[in-house]
Amino acid sequence: MSETIYLDVGFENFLNHVFGRDRYHGFAGNHEKTSWKKTLTKLFNSFEKHMKANIQDDPEQVRNIEQDLELIRGALNRNKSINELNVISIRVLFEICFQLLGDEIDHTNRRILNRTSHYKLNKKRTLVYHSDNYQKFWMLHQRAGTGQFLDAGVPNKIELEDFFFNELNSNADKFIVWFKDKYPNLYLEMF
Repeated sequence: MSETIYLDVGFENFLNHVFGRDRYHGFAGNHEKTSWKKTLTKLFNSFEKHMKANIQDDPEQVRNIEQDLELIRGALNRNKSINELNVISIRVLFEICFQLLGDEIDHTNRRILNRTSHYKLNKKRTLVYHSDNYQKFWMLHQRAGTGQFLDAGVPNKIELEDFFFNELNSNADKFIVWFKDKYPNLYLEMF
């Protein structure tokens, strides 16, 4: 009997989020190793593309993550069992998560972890989320038509898009000035 892995509807939905609507419709269920390897390969290739498009000005971090991804590719090219592929994938994904938080993790020579400083990975870099005005537009757009935004009289998503793209010619700086002026309390609450 060949090895299989069961993928639930939540995983199917995740794949549709990554690769586009309905590309994986009906994918939930049992899959043999070949299908699982193809799916993992696509996911890790997609992650690499996303990583390169989003990590700016840190070639060392990109190199470290690429090395982690090579471990996965090596495992996918060898005839590993589904369990071995999953264990390697989980390990590498956690290594990448720690890398994205700041640096590789290594507590090998530490007997216990009992101080906040033991969990800091920011010796080389600090994870800071920054939103430019274009990104702020999309965050505000996402909230349009909900709770406080409705109560404050903020236009709905379509009206905001029309205003942004047509009247302001996609000028995010002008949009943010307009929004701050018209809805100062909402702006301060969001940013």
